Amino acid sequence: MGCAPFTASFQNNSLAGITWKWEFYDAATNTLIGTSADFEPTFLFPNIGSYKYRLIAFDPTTCNLVDTSEFLTLQVLPKPTAAAGWGPNPPQANVPVSFTNGSINANRYLWDFGDGETSTQRAPVHEYNATGTYNAYLVAYNEAGCTDTAFLVVDVIVNPLLDVPNAFTPGRFGSNGIVSVRGFGISKKAWKIYNRWGQVVFESTTKKSGWNGYYKGVLQPTD
Repeated sequence: MGCAPFTASFQNNSLAGITWKWEFYDAATNTLIGTSADFEPTFLFPNIGSYKYRLIAFDPTTCNLVDTSEFLTLQVLPKPTAAAGWGPNPPQANVPVSFTNGSINANRYLWDFGDGETSTQRAPVHEYNATGTYNAYLVAYNEAGCTDTAFLVVDVIVNPLLDVPNAFTPGRFGSNGIVSVRGFGISKKAWKIYNRWGQVVFESTTKKSGWNGYYKGVLQPTD
C-alpha cells in the first residue's frame, strides 16, 4: 500500500528459476500495464487505484519449465491534504484556542501546539499558559502512512488568574465532584490538601489534576 505516485519494490522468494517475468495489471480493467525481467524490480504506479501483480519463473534445466505465482493485490491511495485553522481570531483574553481540521484523505492526526504539548484529536481545544505567538502545525496521515502538514501562526492573550473553589461535592458525578485549581497563566504548581488534623490527603504538581475526595480508597468527611 502506498500513495500516488507510488514506486513499489518487489521481493522474489522463489526457490528456483533462472529467468523471470513480472506482470503488473490494473485490477479494475484487468489490463496489463507493464512487465519486468528483473529478479526484484521496482515499478511506478502513477495513479490511485487497485493493482494486481504476479511472478512467472522459468527454468529450462528442470522438468518444471515454468511456474507462476498467484495474483497479489496492491492499493495505491491518494495523498492526504492537511488543512487547519484556529479561533477565536483575533484572540480573546483567557479564551482557549479551538483548532479546526479540514483535512481530506486522512484518518489520523498529530497536532503540535508550539508550546511543547501535542494532541491526536481531530479538532482539539488547547489552553496556552502565556501571552505570545506560537508556531503550531497539524500532520495528517492516511492508511498508508503518507503525510501532509499544515502550519499555523497562533496569537494568544493570557491574563494571569487563579481560583480554587472552597467547596465541592465529592463522591458524585459531574464537574462539582472534583476540586481543582482553575486559572490562566499557570506555569508551575505545588498544591496540597490537608484534613483538619494536618494530614496531607492530596497533592499534585500538574495543572489539570484534581481531588475526588478520596484518601486511600476512602471517601473523606466533609470537614
